Amino acid sequence: MAAESVSELERLTRKFRPPLIAFFSRRVTGLAEAEDMTQEVFVRLMRTQANIEETSAAYIFRIAANLIKDRARHDLVRRHFADAVRSEGGVGIDPFDPFRIASARESISVLWAAIQALPEPTQQIFILYRVEDIPKQTIADNFGFHLRTVDKHISRALVFLARRMRQQA
Repeated sequence: MAAESVSELERLTRKFRPPLIAFFSRRVTGLAEAEDMTQEVFVRLMRTQANIEETSAAYIFRIAANLIKDRARHDLVRRHFADAVRSEGGVGIDPFDPFRIASARESISVLWAAIQALPEPTQQIFILYRVEDIPKQTIADNFGFHLRTVDKHISRALVFLARRMRQQA
């Protein structure tokens, strides 16, 4: 950016900053937000390929009006999302509740300890099938087992893990 356009931008900033802050202050909740939106007007003005010297007040306030519209659209989307979350039956439940996070971590620790306690071929087969998502036939071929044997190992693992999880609860 040339020095002339920087000084012209400074001139525009001095001239339009107070009226823009007043414009935004009437339309947003706080002065800090009005300041941020005023700054965004000048950022957008710098990004345009238009000649800064020929920038009119109408053009600057059109940018400001568009920012207000963008903000309103953004707020509307957030409200719709919040309404959708509330209507899904999770009313009053914070998905990031520290107790729920700690409880889930504890459950995962118990589950992992139970998986580690499985007999060796059952443990490997269970991890390959349930964690790594490898088809039963591939597991059977690699272990040299029949498909029914792999099914039995997976069933035993599930029963063992369910019992362990119930004991810990």
